[in-house]
Amino acid sequence: MQNNLSELKNRTPANGGFSAVSLSEWINTHHSEDDMRTLFLNLDRALKYIHEHGYCIEVFYPTEIEVLNNEVDHVRFKKLIELPSDISKRKEWIREDIFNSSLIQIGFYGKCLKYLRPDFLKENFDEISQFIPSGDIPYYRGVVQRGASVYFCEYALEKRNRDLEELEKELGEEDGEKKLLKTMSDSEMVNARVNDVIYRQINGLRDAAFINLLLIPAVVLVVLIIFEVITFMISLFA
Repeated sequence: MQNNLSELKNRTPANGGFSAVSLSEWINTHHSEDDMRTLFLNLDRALKYIHEHGYCIEVFYPTEIEVLNNEVDHVRFKKLIELPSDISKRKEWIREDIFNSSLIQIGFYGKCLKYLRPDFLKENFDEISQFIPSGDIPYYRGVVQRGASVYFCEYALEKRNRDLEELEKELGEEDGEKKLLKTMSDSEMVNARVNDVIYRQINGLRDAAFINLLLIPAVVLVVLIIFEVITFMISLFA
């Protein structure tokens, strides 16, 4: 993973040179349920990362989501926009992203994405849920039918923790539980560093916006100073 991360740093979107396939293309060559679920977990981690940095998804189409370098944890959303400053709107936009992410995932599981519409999914969730991994049905039901604003990666981690707690109770292997939890924590940290590289343009956008905010008053100030100097010089020779 460390080598893959170093390679990704050298193959940035600005430089080109990295391989990228759309989410649709990747799914077409990775049909197993486990492959898809792993990708969806990483897609959701990328989504959470973007939200935490003040952005959301402008275009939530599978053709506008990419898997980089054929690495399942290198997921890039191509089109981002800044979240609104209003708290209620901000929460609503995040909720919409989470819903759209779930809709895409369910559509790929059921091989019906191009026909799937939000209202139809809500009304027919029970029938469509037969294509979803059974352990994840409660999550998708909560997002689709109850409007829950919970990330899939957070649900999966909480579910895993609870399963490990039950296993520890049955086997009395507390040390084994802690080891598994630590492994998952390390994986999350590596994924966060990957997203730091993939989405570093977010900080660039923020820096550019900040520079523009500073530059405008500075230009105005310079113009005013020049105007004052010219006025002063005119007054001297008047």
